[in-house]
Amino acid sequence: MWRREATARQTTAAERRRARTRLVRAFSTIKEYHAPYQESPYYFLWTVIVDRLRRDGVRSVLEVGCGSGQLAAFLLDKGIEHYTGFDFSAKAIELAETIAPEGRFFVDDARTSNLYEEPHEALICTEVLEHIVEDLAVVERFPLGRRCLFSVPTYDSASHVRFFGDETAVSERYDPFFSELDVVSFPTVGGGQNALFLAEGYR
Repeated sequence: MWRREATARQTTAAERRRARTRLVRAFSTIKEYHAPYQESPYYFLWTVIVDRLRRDGVRSVLEVGCGSGQLAAFLLDKGIEHYTGFDFSAKAIELAETIAPEGRFFVDDARTSNLYEEPHEALICTEVLEHIVEDLAVVERFPLGRRCLFSVPTYDSASHVRFFGDETAVSERYDPFFSELDVVSFPTVGGGQNALFLAEGYR
């Protein structure tokens, strides 16, 4: 049975550095990061995000932790006019500029970026917060009044510092930072019992 609380793994600084290195290498070696967005295991979750933004006429987006740019390409294909994304990995940004050349991409740190100050209509942050020890410091940087959509997992991984048992655990950790945070669970493609929680609210 899943545990309701957010489950945090105790990691050393050396372990976190190794996990970060694995993430950087993943953008070079794992084929799914190079595939068209329709072939991503996150495609179903992304369709929900894209549908919500299209339904409400959103035209500009900031993506925190954009990875190789697959979601960026999806958003741009579906009518987002102004897209900005950033990631800590220079390799990921190199890929993103190839996969979604219409977007603006930067190598940047989610904890300190000045890109939050730009006037985007929505902020997206999928599968990022579980990799960051200081996740709440990142969420505090999300601009006040901004519509935010973010996702976190139910499952552990070598690069995760926490994962979540259910929607309540996600709400308990992040609700203090948002107005009317809504959390919904979605299965991962080919992931067995693994799932992702999509949360949406206004900062």
